[in-house]
Amino acid sequence: MNFNEDDEIECDIIESYGVFSRDTKFWNKEVNLISWNKRPAKLDIRNWQRDHKKCGKGITITREEAEELVKLLNKILREKPGPEKSKKQAGTKKQASREQASRKQASKKSQASRKSKTSQVPPKILEPFYDELELLFGADPRECKSARNTLLKKYHPDKNNMNLDFATRKTIKIKEAYERILEWWIQN
Repeated sequence: MNFNEDDEIECDIIESYGVFSRDTKFWNKEVNLISWNKRPAKLDIRNWQRDHKKCGKGITITREEAEELVKLLNKILREKPGPEKSKKQAGTKKQASREQASRKQASKKSQASRKSKTSQVPPKILEPFYDELELLFGADPRECKSARNTLLKKYHPDKNNMNLDFATRKTIKIKEAYERILEWWIQN
C-alpha cells in the first residue's frame, strides 16, 4: 500500500520489548510490537524520540522473519568478531589494505633473502598457522615473532573487554600458531 504525504499513518505500540541503543539527542533504537494502521501487530525495530512523538526509518518484520534474523545474527556473531572491534581494528578498508600490502611486500623481500641463504621451506601443513599470524607462507621465525607480538597487542583480552571470549580464543590461536612454526624452524 502506497502512502501519500497527506495520508495519516497510525501506529499503536502494543508492547515495548526494550531499548538497545541511546542517542545523545533524545532518540532510542527500540524493539516493539506495533500495529500500523490497525493491521496485525508485528515486531518493529526503529529509532524513536524518547517521548514517542516521532519515529525514524526502521523495519517491521513478522515473528517468522525475526526467527530467521536471529539465526543469521547468531551465525555472524559466531564466525566473526563483533562490532566491538578495537579502534585500530575498526579502521578503514583502505588503510587495512595498505597495511596488508606493506606486510606482504616486506615478507616477500624477506623470503627472497632467506631463499638465497637457505633452501628450507616449511611443509604445507604449517600454512594455516602462517595465515593465523597474517603472514605469507614460509616467513622466517623473526617475522613470525614480530607478527605474533603485533597481533597479541591487537587482540589481547585486556584490550577487548567488549568481546572477551573472542579475544581469548584469538590470543590462544595466535600463540599456538607461533609455537608450531617456531618448533618446525628449530627442528630444521
